[in-house]
Amino acid sequence: MRFYVIDNSSRFKDDIYAFGEQVEQKTGDFEVCIKCELPVGMRKWLSPRMVKLSKLSFGDFVFGTFTTFLCSESFKVAYEKSDLIGITDFQDVQILKVNNSSKSIVLPQKYYHVTIKRGGTRIDEHKSNLIREVEEELCDICRVGTIKSFDSIHIDIPTWNGDDILYPTGLPGTILTSEKFYDFIKKYKFTNINLIPAKEYKSKWY
Repeated sequence: MRFYVIDNSSRFKDDIYAFGEQVEQKTGDFEVCIKCELPVGMRKWLSPRMVKLSKLSFGDFVFGTFTTFLCSESFKVAYEKSDLIGITDFQDVQILKVNNSSKSIVLPQKYYHVTIKRGGTRIDEHKSNLIREVEEELCDICRVGTIKSFDSIHIDIPTWNGDDILYPTGLPGTILTSEKFYDFIKKYKFTNINLIPAKEYKSKWY
């Protein structure tokens, strides 16, 4: 089984498609570990979810200041007809403006903010050569801690629960997908998403 990383390193580039930013953002509580109660993600984005886009060029995926991403209605419909699992919610968003223009916008289709399942599937830290900043005792449920680097991402296969898109335990800000999800994206030719083989994905902050 191959896994892929959704690459968001270019989330603020709009050479081809727009990126998005939250407007008048309202947030709720952090999602926390069920055992140690440390935050395992950003604060929840609450309704009304309002967005501005950087340009009039709309991909099926929109990255930017979001914890996950926005997706087009085309993706939502196709996903809900598939047998893929891992997305727990599609939340309505309102596109307020493009590139600070006050003109009304006619969108080709609706967009949604995606919520993704978290936890369960673990990273094989040894195979991934994951190095932590300091030796510390980590919670055995969330494994939240400071990561210095890693050379690749390998899943601890016995812990994989079958999700096709997920946040793995041990790398809480990284979204992984299954090979089936990768094939789904290619089949429907959804735009503005880059999937990198997990075994080729390295940390970019050292």
